[in-house]
Amino acid sequence: MAMHQRWTLHVEQFARFQHADIELRPLTLFVGENNSGKSYMATLLWGLLALGRTVFPTGAPTTKAYRVCQSRLMSSMEAAVQKLHQGSRQPEVALTKEDQQCFIDWFNELLQQSRNKLAARLFGDKAITIGRLSLDNYQRHKPLRIKLETSSTPARMSARAEHSVRLPLLEEGNLLKGPDRYRAVCLITWKLVAGDISVPLFGPRSATRRSDGEPLFLPASRTGFMLAYRSLVGDAFSLFDAGLGDDEEASASEFTLPVVRFLQALAEPGKKQGARYTSLAQWLEHELLKGQVEQTTGGPLPSYHYLPEGAGNRRLPMYLTSSLVAELTPIVHFLKHKPGYRSIVIEEPEAHLHPKAQRLMARAIVRLVNAGLPVIATTHGDTLFQQLNNLATLHTHPQQAALMHELGYVNDELLAPDHVVAYQFRREATATRVVPLEQTALGIAVPTFNEPLAELWDEVMRLQDAEDDEQEAPAHGSA
Repeated sequence: MAMHQRWTLHVEQFARFQHADIELRPLTLFVGENNSGKSYMATLLWGLLALGRTVFPTGAPTTKAYRVCQSRLMSSMEAAVQKLHQGSRQPEVALTKEDQQCFIDWFNELLQQSRNKLAARLFGDKAITIGRLSLDNYQRHKPLRIKLETSSTPARMSARAEHSVRLPLLEEGNLLKGPDRYRAVCLITWKLVAGDISVPLFGPRSATRRSDGEPLFLPASRTGFMLAYRSLVGDAFSLFDAGLGDDEEASASEFTLPVVRFLQALAEPGKKQGARYTSLAQWLEHELLKGQVEQTTGGPLPSYHYLPEGAGNRRLPMYLTSSLVAELTPIVHFLKHKPGYRSIVIEEPEAHLHPKAQRLMARAIVRLVNAGLPVIATTHGDTLFQQLNNLATLHTHPQQAALMHELGYVNDELLAPDHVVAYQFRREATATRVVPLEQTALGIAVPTFNEPLAELWDEVMRLQDAEDDEQEAPAHGSA
């Protein structure tokens, strides 16, 4: 599992939301009526993970929150040095919950200061503002550990390991100073916040292009994007999102930043070597597409084709394929190519899918989660959602093995109930209320799905009753 941390995004005075609290889990689901703000919240979460590392100032601040982090860092390093003096070959120390919270408190201070700049970058509109933004209820599966690298090992800072950050001990007893100390505080903070589900803090940066490891955003209406992306991608590459200053105008782009990143990714040649999710992509091709998705290069922009299964079939351009193929092409393509995304946001994964195909897509989502790729999804699909419920119920079912064999599921499709959370977005007057949905032994009930379905069933029964009444009515007239 790549997601070792848990935190709740708290936001106030944002778009239609007076306030909202969203806990991020390996599978986070947004349900609700159209135009209730699900895409806004998904975009904000994407932005926090993709752009959160940009809130760190260029130099060490003088605020109390930062000074506390610095003090905690030095105390931890001194404790590790003591272990070194005691003969430890791997001098390391675990950060306490209190230590970790100090770094989160500093990040929240930076996040609050940068909240409106972050919103402007995401939405390309300075009119979209945020009253308050913070990460609450922080916890971690295992404590983060600080490991010292002595003179016998390469002196470098790294956060590549799942549960540790390596810091150099320049000379025995000589701890980090100045810019190196500030760099270490930033490294630990971002490791705690984003861990292994987003871009590394010191990875390559570009003001106009996405970075390796950045969360993948798959917008709604993917069919339309696939059919028109060659016409749209020029705008995506010209967008400058380095941040809107007081004297700068909002971007002229017609898209939010995560959609721009999606278009940019479509325009890049795929690299299969080293891709992590190729087998899952191939499963989707076989089970859902009944054929293969191909990217061909040779011109200024790549082209996408579909090769149906069966000897003698020819490659088809996107405009000659079904909406199912066009809808799933970007998902399949990105899964079987690099760069390796560390989390994924997908809007309406059930779009254009028959109920049978929705069930397969739900199984694919769970396979992604179990492969270590956290998923945030917005959905209107009651069939997809019920399939997710079934996989969560099966995870703890007393007859799990027998039912898996009978129903044709595999271990990778079992969804741990603790790994999923669902939020209902409901419009109320001029605002949207976000409510966590209760999880029971039978899954998660969704009122915005169940209520219209119940009304429809009541209507069916009413029509049936009216027809029966007509048939049973006595004939009129004299005997």
